[in-house]
Parts: sequence; structure tokens; C-alpha cells
Amino acid sequence: MPIIKLASLTFAYKLLAGVIQPIADDKITSLLEHIGDVFKIFLAILTSISFMIIIGTTLVLKISNSGMMYR
Repeated sequence: MPIIKLASLTFAYKLLAGVIQPIADDKITSLLEHIGDVFKIFLAILTSISFMIIIGTTLVLKISNSGMMYR
């Protein structure tokens, strides 16, 4: 769920920066683009950590089950 939320926030900020670019000041547009970039970095961090947790949990379960198999 947090991955979907971060992806939607990233898309929303990038879209908002594109929509208000002709109307607003360049500083505001730049700020919104940078906020979208920060959310993109957070999304990459969250995705990679989630992937590492899944792999780690799978390895621990695999190791513990193989020990039980030899008894």
C-alpha cells in the first residue's frame, strides 16, 4: 500500500508541476518537480528494502525448513 501511495504522489506532483508551469513562477514549478523527484527516490528506497525483506525472509524459511527435513 505505501508503494502505491508514493507512486501516486510522485505522479501527482509531476502532473501538477506540468499543469501550473504556464501560470506560476519558475521557482514554484521547480519546487514541485523536486518534490516529485524526492518521492521518486523514496519509492526506489522503499521498493528495494521491501524486495530485500522478502528475499531475506525466504532465505531464513528455506534454511530452517531444510534443517527439519534431515531429522
